[in-house]
Amino acid sequence: MDKKVLVIGCGTMGRGIIALFLKNNYFVQIYDENKNAIERTINFLNENVENYSKNLKILSNLNEIDRETDFVIEAIIENFEEKFKLFKILEPLLKRDTIISTNTSSLSINELSEALNYRERFLGVHFFNPPLIMKLVEIVLSSWTSQNFLEKTIEIIKSLSKEIVICKDSPGFIVNRIARPFYLTALRMYENGIDFTLIDRVMKVIGFKMGPFELMDLIGIDINYSVSKIIYEKTGLERLKPSKIQEEMIKKGFLGIKTNKGFYEYPRNYEKFNFKTKLNFFGLYEKENFKFFTIGYGAEIFDYENENQTVETIRNLGFEHFVLHNFKFSIAKKIIDEIVFEAKEVYKNNIASKEDINKAMKLGTNYPFNVIGDFK
Repeated sequence: MDKKVLVIGCGTMGRGIIALFLKNNYFVQIYDENKNAIERTINFLNENVENYSKNLKILSNLNEIDRETDFVIEAIIENFEEKFKLFKILEPLLKRDTIISTNTSSLSINELSEALNYRERFLGVHFFNPPLIMKLVEIVLSSWTSQNFLEKTIEIIKSLSKEIVICKDSPGFIVNRIARPFYLTALRMYENGIDFTLIDRVMKVIGFKMGPFELMDLIGIDINYSVSKIIYEKTGLERLKPSKIQEEMIKKGFLGIKTNKGFYEYPRNYEKFNFKTKLNFFGLYEKENFKFFTIGYGAEIFDYENENQTVETIRNLGFEHFVLHNFKFSIAKKIIDEIVFEAKEVYKNNIASKEDINKAMKLGTNYPFNVIGDFK
């Protein structure tokens, strides 16, 4: 590719995006104020990208940016003020038709675009972690994004062999908004006394690749909470209110895998294990093609007449069983109902098409059903 790219921010997401562009033969400039982040990025590239050095330029300050850069993506800390300040500095250093984008997962694209004089060139380009593996990219339009800049962005993202969904600016976009009930409904159940390990097991039995509590530990309790907080503050919807349980865990430093303790406990140095090893801890990784799977099968028992006979039959078939008649509702049904409701709200508010909503949730979260269409 003869296009020039600039990636600002060399954290986990930034370095994955850098590697992705280098693998696809782009010339990539990178910048981060933190020199340790640059060093970690070089180590990551050495492990994941061959013969990249001729296509990489490390900038010591933003004034070294090539004015003819075609595409910029920002992947710094998820802080509105920091991003806004960066875009104000950045725009005068670039040619008039440079695409400027942000990898934010939840901040308002409309509000961030206010940092620019030429707002039509700005949009969200949200990669999913890890960018080298995850196929989905959410392209998020501001109210000012022009068709010309959208089309040029689509061309670039497609050249990376990614699947694109397009949505309007809205709290959480598609995936993070619709996925909120998977976590928040589960957390409310836990607050009401249902064992979180049972909730995880039930959700895996019906086809989810990880339970909500396992997944929160993998993402990071602090990150998951932060996304919920941003979406709640922007929508004001009580059903999307963050959990006090997560607040307390953050205060105690129980952040999940990265601190060796979240809802579950993890072996020492577990955070240093690679992505595959982490997933193997849950039995969720298949080497050949990075697909997720669950070990074992199961069934929720809804018919309690002849319960003992039902349990015996299910066991004989090799299923794990869960007897849920002590609860007023089915764990799985409640969580799925809330996910489907949120998906319908996103569609009803013209944030994205049905096709893109289903595609986003399949590719971004690996949900085992279409969130719009499979349930009434």
